[in-house]
Amino acid sequence: MSKLVLVSGAAGGVGSATARRFAADGAKVALTDIDADRLKVVADEVGGLALPADGTRRDEVAAVVRRAVAELGGLDTVIAAQGAAVSGTASPKADDAWFRAFDVNLHGSFYLASEALPHLVPRRGSLVLFASTAGLLSGPPGTAGYSAAKAGVIGLVRWLARDFGPRGVRVNGVCPGWVRTPLGDGAMRYLAEREGIAVEEAYRRVAEHVPLRRVAEPAEIAAVCAFLASADASIVTGHVLVADGGGAAVDPATTLFDQG
Repeated sequence: MSKLVLVSGAAGGVGSATARRFAADGAKVALTDIDADRLKVVADEVGGLALPADGTRRDEVAAVVRRAVAELGGLDTVIAAQGAAVSGTASPKADDAWFRAFDVNLHGSFYLASEALPHLVPRRGSLVLFASTAGLLSGPPGTAGYSAAKAGVIGLVRWLARDFGPRGVRVNGVCPGWVRTPLGDGAMRYLAEREGIAVEEAYRRVAEHVPLRRVAEPAEIAAVCAFLASADASIVTGHVLVADGGGAAVDPATTLFDQG
């Protein structure tokens, strides 16, 4: 029987890769994102159902879930891959950026989870929320709201796992580090311009002290989602899987001792 999957943020780099992975594995996939044009391209590619919506509006998220359930016949897995790096610091002038970061990265995930969970319970399904290593450590300067919101996602994962585990639903999170996506490219372009280097060199530098010495590809993060949603992870819930090439395991104060 085909798995019934809803992926949010599915027009973006990791979200679209995740939709592709589940479709390749034989799932029936519904996709949602605020970017309707790009969403349609990905949905047509994977033979999925495009449901454009603003993920920061509960009414639109609720409509997406209703339509996905009606068209697919239920939900086994929901992947909340929506997110955006909103620049802002701790300043009275940055309130708008702070609230926007929370709307996109935390509130939207909460809306999707709370609308989808009643449909996951009867099928003993699974939910995967996207956090970030920025929620475990801290993001770059100027990402106060993003870092705090992603930390909130981690807390939400653990609470939902505790609350819905007795009802048979598994809830896990993914904490990617740098990933080669349009969002990652934007950060690398900023770094490249500031340092007078090429974008590829910027990617190399941010991974210089990562044990694997590279950033992730979107398909690698999609594979993590596929595992967490699979029967192979049947005992895994309340877990936040860090997928960053080992970067979060490194003490920055020791990096001068690295060789090669």
